[in-house]
Amino acid sequence: MLTNRQKTLLNTLVEDFVESGVPVGSKTLMNKHQLSISSATIRAELKKLEEQGFIEKTHISSGRVPSIEGYRHYIRMLQHEHQATAVSQADSDVLADKVAQDMHYFSVVTGYYTARTLEAIHIAAVGHALLIVLIYNDGDVDHDQLEWKETLTMEEIKQLNDYLNAELHQPDSIQAPFNSRLVSFVENYVKMRLAKPAPVIHRAGQEFLFDTVTHHELNHFKDLLVFIESDAFICKLISMNDNLINVKIGQEIDDKLSNVSLVTKPVQTETFDGRVAVMGPLMMSYRKVFEGLSAL
Repeated sequence: MLTNRQKTLLNTLVEDFVESGVPVGSKTLMNKHQLSISSATIRAELKKLEEQGFIEKTHISSGRVPSIEGYRHYIRMLQHEHQATAVSQADSDVLADKVAQDMHYFSVVTGYYTARTLEAIHIAAVGHALLIVLIYNDGDVDHDQLEWKETLTMEEIKQLNDYLNAELHQPDSIQAPFNSRLVSFVENYVKMRLAKPAPVIHRAGQEFLFDTVTHHELNHFKDLLVFIESDAFICKLISMNDNLINVKIGQEIDDKLSNVSLVTKPVQTETFDGRVAVMGPLMMSYRKVFEGLSAL
């Protein structure tokens, strides 16, 4: 259990190190922050924090840097300060761009539309396949290609489109389908897509990922790029169902990512349920990110 003085020193050390990137010593803490305790007392408290695993000494300086446990303690303090309420902005691509540009970190918004309805269906024949385009009331578009071995004429495609769209908007006026097997095939696909929609994914600020790894870790940059494009990453975000500003560090995110942090917050509107995430280096400016997410 840390004393209040130790908590203050630890949190101050973390913020100084994140800001400067330089190991922090007792003189820096005393002079910069005008602490009302002596340098000797600060050194003694830092030694206790080191013995408890919250900070570490480096080989290149007499100063200390936060350990993973030190970062976690600091993050818990920020979580206590910033009680999260869900983001209510509905435009997920605008939200991702805003977060990335405001915070200068990679951002992603993902989730599901909860009240989306189908506005139109467009089908075209592509060889022995059907190109199906689904247009939703929010303007979003899904498309897929389904195998259909029978050749269809342009008139049959027109009849299929007319029937399916009449079924959407004027179900009382439609007549029996000209090809019930084809219509059932398409309808079953549409029902499946509506029952299990693909997640919405908007990424922004990929250029800031270069700041996430040091020149010593460039060999891990490919792992990072592969991960942020993976289904596993999106599934991890969507599976978070708490109402906190949540932070994952290093291998809590993925086994291959040791010096990366992920900060997330829920996004909930009348039509969308998901999360906004910010990814950056382990020594990211957590306070700036927490304050930015809290302001959304």
